[in-house]
Amino acid sequence: RIELTSERQDLTKEIEELSSDIEVATQMREKEKKDYEDAKDEMEKAIDALTKAVEVLKSATEGHAEGVLLATQARLESGFEARAREVAALSHAVDLGERVLTKGDAMFLRRLLTGEVPKVDWKKLNRKATFKM
Repeated sequence: RIELTSERQDLTKEIEELSSDIEVATQMREKEKKDYEDAKDEMEKAIDALTKAVEVLKSATEGHAEGVLLATQARLESGFEARAREVAALSHAVDLGERVLTKGDAMFLRRLLTGEVPKVDWKKLNRKATFKM
């Protein structure tokens, strides 16, 4: 069979190119879908962690009394698995706060949600004031 034009070869080549472009686009779309699902899952976990943190802060500041946060910590669910979930959620909220908040606010949030108490330097606190009034 004799062909006088190269139209058939050109069209075959174009079909191959389009097929490979479709395959690349499909792979890219699958990757984007996976990235979206991962990001959505992380955001849902962050929302849950922040909701739990808000509940803890709300109940902790309700009485404005000293030791309220420690009492709140004792009231958390008693089961180990539930406790581990709550710790993970609060830790996630702290990590999220460290990414978004200023350094001082993030440290305050960490100390508040984890019950971490700063170490007191009594020598520094009891030294004579160096400023003039």
